[in-house]
Amino acid sequence: MEVLEERRRLRERVISEARSWAASLPFRATAILVGSYARGDFNKWSDVDVILVSDLRGSPLERLSRVDHPRATR
Repeated sequence: MEVLEERRRLRERVISEARSWAASLPFRATAILVGSYARGDFNKWSDVDVILVSDLRGSPLERLSRVDHPRATR
């Protein structure tokens, strides 16, 4: 059970970091967690997949420059 509890804590920490990052964006957006962390079947090689839905204007490069993604901390 200790292994399962550690995985639960890791998943909650990653979700919390993703939530904080999404809340810090300088524009309004809906963030949706998808992929292995959303399903709970992540492993040590998994990345965190987040879909952002927003009404951003400008070219794709201008829009991308507004999303400063966090670096991996694991």
